[in-house]
Order: sequence, then C-alpha cells, then structure tokens
Amino acid sequence: KYTGEMGKYPVITLSLKSMKQASYADAFYCLKEEVAREYKRHLVAMENLESEEDKEKYYRFANRKAAPEEYLTAVKFLSECLCAVSGSKTVILIDEYDVPLENAYFNGFYDRMATLVRSLFESALKTNETLGFAVVTGCLRISKESIFTGLNNLSIVSIMDKSYAEHFG
Repeated sequence: KYTGEMGKYPVITLSLKSMKQASYADAFYCLKEEVAREYKRHLVAMENLESEEDKEKYYRFANRKAAPEEYLTAVKFLSECLCAVSGSKTVILIDEYDVPLENAYFNGFYDRMATLVRSLFESALKTNETLGFAVVTGCLRISKESIFTGLNNLSIVSIMDKSYAEHFG
C-alpha cells in the first residue's frame, strides 16, 4: 500500500512561479527566496549534519547569503544533505518550471535564465546520486532539445495522456 511509503523519503518542493519578473536580477531574487524557504523547512533535520562546512553552507542558503554561483547546485546540495541525515534518497518536485523561461524570453534575458535553470536542473536531476525520483511540471511541453538536453530517461506525460487520469482527473 502507498501508506507504507508515506514519510519515508525526504521531499524537496520548489515552485518557480514567483520568478515572473521584469529583470533577471528580480527573478533571481525570487529564486533565492524560494530556495531559502525550502532550506528553512528542513532546518531541524540539518542539526544532524556531521560536516561543519556543510552546515555553514546550508545556513548560507537558509539565510539567502549564498553566493550567486552556489545557487546553480542549490537543489542538489539540499538533496545530498537530506539524504545524509535521513539515509533515504530524495524526491524532488519542481512546479512551474517554465514560468521563468517564458518570462525571460518575453523580457529579453532568456539566455541567462536558461543557463541558470539548466544548471539547477542538471545538477539536481542528472548528476545527483541522492535522487530517488523527480517530478517536473509546467504548462510548456518539455523538449529534450531545450534546457533538458543533458537529462536522460525523461518520461513526458502531457495533459492529453490518460496514464494518470484516474488519479488527477
């Protein structure tokens, strides 16, 4: 039964819907806020991290003090920390992945935003040994030729697919 699986896996949840801003700097600020919220949600568990260096890095994210380049691997690092303290691989849920990309396209900073999102996703979803599985949702169809070029084994389920209709309507 599914109830036997409940609470066994650490879950990282990020929504990128707030990254609909007129500039890259403002959109990046919203990402920092979202990442900080997720890090703070898991703060109690992180007291059990063994490495002082990892604890310091963790608190930098929770307090929005991490360097901009650290955000490129922020989700992977959180996954690694959660796996270290729980002993279980993580589940990563990313909602509205397409909002910052579509917004950046219309506001003239698509290349910069695509680089950020690609790095964030590749580190979290491809080169992450602590990942159990991930679900990425958005309105725009995921193209394997886009920001997801570096990802393998994607299962794309569109709204027209009936695979999960009985569960989600």
